[in-house]
This record gives sequence, C-alpha cells and structure tokens, in this order.
Amino acid sequence: ILVGAICCRLEPNNKLYIMTIGVLAPYRGAGIGTSMLEAVLKQAEEDPNVEQVYLHVQVNNDDALKFYQNFGFENVERIENYYQRIEPAACFLLRK
Repeated sequence: ILVGAICCRLEPNNKLYIMTIGVLAPYRGAGIGTSMLEAVLKQAEEDPNVEQVYLHVQVNNDDALKFYQNFGFENVERIENYYQRIEPAACFLLRK
C-alpha cells in the first residue's frame, strides 16, 4: 500500500519545485515524510543544476511550516489568492 508520495519538478531556471508531499494520516509521525524530503534534498544538493529548492504552503498549515523550517526552508513571501479552490487562498513561499 502506498502511504506517502512527493512530487517535484526541475524548472528551467535551475530551481527545484516541490509540488506536493503527503503521507496518509495513520502513518504520519513515523518519519515517512522526513525520509522523502531528505531524499529529495540530498539529490538536489548533489545535482549541480539545482540552485534552489522552493515550495508553497497554505498560510494556516502550521504543521507544514514547522516541518519545512526544520529543514532550513525560509518563509520569503506571502502570496494572496494563490489557491483557487481552498480557503484560505493565501500561501507562503518557502525556499532553501
């Protein structure tokens, strides 16, 4: 059974965008998300084409903000009306 996934894309500007990361609720806290993110960050660090890693987090997702900050991501911008189908629609841009 698949309990977690991470999806990224390498953009033409040498930035790696983490599009989504998720772990099924019963499996959270077991280190699965941490392992996935560590693997992506390790590959990004080893790839000379990756200069930056970034992602968006909904402004009310405190758990995700803490999670990414523990990996050295910095909150660099608040973007209003980023999401079209969820509330709140604002997000934070995090980068490392």
